[in-house]
Amino acid sequence: MKGVSDKEAQALLDRELNIPVFGTSERSCFRRCPQKWWWTYRMGLVPKGDHPDALWFGIGIHEALAQWYGKGFNRSKVHPADYFLDWCGDEERVIRRSKESWELEDGPKFEDAKLLGQAMLEQYIDEYGRDQDWEVLAVEHPFIIKVVRDGVPLAYFASTWDGVYRDANDGLVYLMEHKTAAQIMLAYLELDDQGGTYWAVADSICRGNGWISPREHLAGITYNFLRKQFPDDRPQDDQGNYLNKDGTISKRQPAPYFVRHIVDRSPKEHASQMNRMADEVAWMNAVRSGELPVIKNTTRDCTFCPFFDMCKLHERGGDAWIEFKDARFDQRDPYERHELLRKSAS
Repeated sequence: MKGVSDKEAQALLDRELNIPVFGTSERSCFRRCPQKWWWTYRMGLVPKGDHPDALWFGIGIHEALAQWYGKGFNRSKVHPADYFLDWCGDEERVIRRSKESWELEDGPKFEDAKLLGQAMLEQYIDEYGRDQDWEVLAVEHPFIIKVVRDGVPLAYFASTWDGVYRDANDGLVYLMEHKTAAQIMLAYLELDDQGGTYWAVADSICRGNGWISPREHLAGITYNFLRKQFPDDRPQDDQGNYLNKDGTISKRQPAPYFVRHIVDRSPKEHASQMNRMADEVAWMNAVRSGELPVIKNTTRDCTFCPFFDMCKLHERGGDAWIEFKDARFDQRDPYERHELLRKSAS
């Protein structure tokens, strides 16, 4: 390093090798509540016997779609629904039914996750077929970037794209982002940090891997939504309207089961994303080092937090919360899956 002594160069290298790694989930957790972030990512606390069924379900759907979209215009010989069932194996999980379902029907508010995933993927292929206009350039591609401010490395951001494809209709290249949701909402996507971060680094990574030419730029992000809902088995007319038993059009029509929504991003948004990420990392690192305190963001949504009961004890002071922690939580390394990526980036 020009103008830097050997000792200073070694200090910079040591710092770079030891800077933290974070991902989209950690970033969201920190903004939601620094205390939750501290217990989750600094202490690695996980509820004993924890089975995050919604997360498990989403991973399975992503895995099924990843194997379906082969390179180029190829598609797997294995139907995504069949792949999902094999992926599930003997797992028995339930998932909360959509609000639409349990408001309109009597019965339990949970349903078999395996059967739901199978039904969703069968209907997905019925809807889109083989997506013959999508030339797939990459699927499930892990990446890691360095977050730098004023030449100083602050952290590594590690994540995985669902896919990159070229649309044969317009010749443009898009990121592919699969999402499963009980309700499909689109308004927030213009400010979606996950997609925005992917967009901010996409061009350079795609060029580096030879997926796009030096003069090409990605055109946008295609959000590919699959709603967590069994198909409506009522008869339909020629326009697709669901019918009552007497053949009349029902006033109760289901929300769309699938939505593909493209969000464009501008070069200025690239800079905004990277600057905001650097701001968040600087704040996060200051809390790590003790320069800033760990604060709580208390809202009515706290009741959904896995640390809610422990947090109430923590508020009262004393050691009762520590005994609760030891009894109710295990400790795991939340960064384990990023370690190989960090070493390769170093």
